[in-house]
Amino acid sequence: MSVASSASTVLAASTVQTIGTVIAVLVLIGLVGYVVATYLSARAEIGSEIELAPNRKPYYSDDQLETSKLNRTLFSGMALLGVIAVGLPLYWLAEPGRQGGAVDGFLNTFEARGLEQYETGSQCVRCHGSEGVGGQATYTVLDGNGAFVAAVNWRAPALNTVLLRFSRDEVYQIIDYGRPGTPMPAWGAEGGGPRSAQEIQNIIDYLASIQLSSDDAQREAQTELATELGLLSEDQQDDDDAVDAAIAQIDYEDLATGEAAFNLGRESGFAGGAYACGRCHTAGWSIITEGEDAVQPPGADVTPYVSYEPGAGAFGPPLSNEVPRQFATVDQLAEFISGGSELGVAYGSRGQGSGRMPGLGDNPNTETVAGDGMLPPEIICAIARYESTLTGGEQPSGEVPTTTSSTAPSTTTTTEASGEEATTTTSEPGFCEAAGLESQD
Repeated sequence: MSVASSASTVLAASTVQTIGTVIAVLVLIGLVGYVVATYLSARAEIGSEIELAPNRKPYYSDDQLETSKLNRTLFSGMALLGVIAVGLPLYWLAEPGRQGGAVDGFLNTFEARGLEQYETGSQCVRCHGSEGVGGQATYTVLDGNGAFVAAVNWRAPALNTVLLRFSRDEVYQIIDYGRPGTPMPAWGAEGGGPRSAQEIQNIIDYLASIQLSSDDAQREAQTELATELGLLSEDQQDDDDAVDAAIAQIDYEDLATGEAAFNLGRESGFAGGAYACGRCHTAGWSIITEGEDAVQPPGADVTPYVSYEPGAGAFGPPLSNEVPRQFATVDQLAEFISGGSELGVAYGSRGQGSGRMPGLGDNPNTETVAGDGMLPPEIICAIARYESTLTGGEQPSGEVPTTTSSTAPSTTTTTEASGEEATTTTSEPGFCEAAGLESQD
């Protein structure tokens, strides 16, 4: 919800409260006035009850009853009727605003509880950073027999884009069951952790409140990519003109661009690797080996745990000859990277989704909006081109597979002169071609 929308909703809610309060005060004033007037009209009896008793006292004459008394009564009734006639419709018209204010009130409460969980209860901030910008976590490397090898630092991804790539249900499952083989433990009761379903939902409510917009996330990714490609220096990242010029120079058809995007943030620590495919598809990608305190004890050999080729597989499967083994074309692979997988839904040639593959180019929480993910289509296509050269744990082939697609629809037309039918083939542009890049069919 935008700031302007939230402010208008709160204003409408406060207006309704004001109207309700005014009506209540008017009714109360009328009641008090009636009680006071009745009390003042009474007096101590100084004579016979026959004359002073309320039911025996002489009342107004017929002339008074049918003129001044009747007029006062009618005018009072008309005034009260006017208050009701105007006040109730105003109250009812503003009722949606009051309800919206109540919803905002509940949401603010849930976000505050989620923030408390994030910072103190579950202490997510220790690994994922303040406001979910990413950070580091300590992790113990064990050998195949469970013996201690080393204590290392692990890149913890930023969470201020997590709802740009995962649905709320998918984020809930991640928090509930954790990530095996990583420092992320199971926090939910169903996964064996200490947190209730309501507490996890509150954490997600807080995460929703700190999400970057799609435009901001995509620009951050392009800025970092330009920096890692040497087109932009770090001290120029706040200069919009310099950033625009650097982004315009990115060659998205260069495999080096795809490789940098696949590993975005591995060297710089940008967003804890949240934008990088390698974080899930390359074993040991998140282990930090540089720096004095990166590996403890000093000299511990962690080479067998980090020396994997890109796409060798880790939490995500190995990326071995994805094109044409799983996807017929690079365009189809790029489209899958953009949309991600859904639990139980088939993809590619023989894949079945688990929901763990995020949609990097399309926010799954906004089904009616396309292209509102954390990566722009240009970067997604560059990644797809690079991934198509991966051979599952070996050196990349360095060549994008040449494939053809036979799915183009055909149409038949009849020429007026000869009466002969002619068949023409038309096809819609592929994902990368629609993004302004060379089609990879």
